[in-house]
Amino acid sequence: MLGLVLALVSGLSFFIYMTLFYLPIIVFSGEEKSARLARREFKKFGTWVLGSIGAKLEVIYEDKEAIENLKADDGIVVVGNHQSNMDIPVLLAGFPFVVGYVAKKEMEKWPFFGVWMKKSHCVFLDRSNPREGIKSIKKAVEIIKAGYPIAIFPEGERSQTGEIGEFKKGSFRLATETKGIIVPVTIKGTYEIQKRGSVKTKMGKNVKLIISKPIYVKDMETAEIKKLDKIVRDIVVENFEKF
Repeated sequence: MLGLVLALVSGLSFFIYMTLFYLPIIVFSGEEKSARLARREFKKFGTWVLGSIGAKLEVIYEDKEAIENLKADDGIVVVGNHQSNMDIPVLLAGFPFVVGYVAKKEMEKWPFFGVWMKKSHCVFLDRSNPREGIKSIKKAVEIIKAGYPIAIFPEGERSQTGEIGEFKKGSFRLATETKGIIVPVTIKGTYEIQKRGSVKTKMGKNVKLIISKPIYVKDMETAEIKKLDKIVRDIVVENFEKF
């Protein structure tokens, strides 16, 4: 319970601070400048949250040089497993690019958090409304094409057991429609911090973020593209078991 209280107080304090000092600047800046500033400040939130619960993050690269050579304008889609509420802070803190997210619609109404997600060019997905869901995916595609990397969790929800579920094919439209680059990531250890359905947050846990080699969709054959969900899931699962 102490961990949850610390995380909530820390997160709320951070967003109040950012809202008071940075939101006015973001509101009155141009769209591109405001989005990049919002993402930069939002990234700090990840480090802040992990620090508040004493989580120790280790980032492991399969090919660091290949990741460092990527450019946001190439159309980057980060695809990973979804273990816990702590997955977003882990990606914010550990992934070298500043990314936005495809998140559930309910998060749009969260105090402070929702505001910063909007300003960071995050996309809110209403899974109960297929028509609106298609619109959200199209919006995410436009954001990626404009040079703003997006992360998505293709399981569609947090794991109930800690095991990695099936990846939904629809999630990969972000990459296939942009002909961009998929960066598979594996998140391990966040399930032990906070399990789905529980408010208990454990302190001082070790967390790993494994960043795999980029997958260039434009260079793939049609048959491979049809199996992207399985290809990426196999990479994520392999690294989950390996590390």
